[in-house]
Amino acid sequence: MVRFSAHLRKRDHAEKIAYNGHMPSVEPLRACRSALIQRFGELSPHIAVDAKGYVREPSENLIEGVELAQFEADLRQGDGNELENKFRAIHSSSALAVNAFAPFKDDPGALRLNSVGGYAKPEFERKCPHELVGRRPPNLDVLAEGPNGIVAVESKCLEPLSPHIAKFAPAYLTGIKAGNTWFKEMRRLVDESRAYCWLDAAQLVKHAFGLARTFPSRPVTLLYVFWEPANPEAYSSFAEHRAEVARFTDSVKGGGPKFVAMSYPELWDTWDEQLGPVWLRRHVSRLRARYGVAV
Repeated sequence: MVRFSAHLRKRDHAEKIAYNGHMPSVEPLRACRSALIQRFGELSPHIAVDAKGYVREPSENLIEGVELAQFEADLRQGDGNELENKFRAIHSSSALAVNAFAPFKDDPGALRLNSVGGYAKPEFERKCPHELVGRRPPNLDVLAEGPNGIVAVESKCLEPLSPHIAKFAPAYLTGIKAGNTWFKEMRRLVDESRAYCWLDAAQLVKHAFGLARTFPSRPVTLLYVFWEPANPEAYSSFAEHRAEVARFTDSVKGGGPKFVAMSYPELWDTWDEQLGPVWLRRHVSRLRARYGVAV
């Protein structure tokens, strides 16, 4: 088995930024990445993983029941060249979203989000232009359209274990209509760029602007879905992240789009509890086997 610890020690020299008087630890990031890589090796010992935790081909990063043909066209039209780069990482949030949602391409009737069903086939890497000059449009990891509106999913794996500083180009301050709670939150983040440590609040605000511009006359929900290990109590950063999510949720309440957050394990529990097809229960079992690791 490949040993990753030395490489991870070299990689994890995160920017030294103080939040509320303390320096965020990189130990949770190291531990979670190592646990995910180890689990992958246990499930797929025949697949080579390099020192960075990357497989050679995107198809090697998929769980059983997920096929490249279900999502490849979607990812190739998005920005960032995901398939050739970040998608190959064992800890990729894009691969996590695909592994979770791709089977619904073949059976969209089984998809339920926020206790609602009736969605058309989900799309991956959906561009939602905010039409700000010189700024790239947001790419939403997953987007599903239904009779009750739009649900756009922002997927996170290990990203909430690294510190974030909110940044906005001047175009956001001059090109976005004032008054909405999302705009007010942006103005607050401009003044308090370190208001959140683990939550990438600026990215969520930018996604909200793109969704509001792309779907001006339909109800929209921005669903933030994040990974946690089987024992999140092992590190305080997971509880801190949840506290930041709750604070952010309160800050943008009443604005459009609506903001909802849950962990991937919580989402999978809702799929398990519904009276869905047999394949869905098997799918949830495979997701938990791949990503339900303890640290």
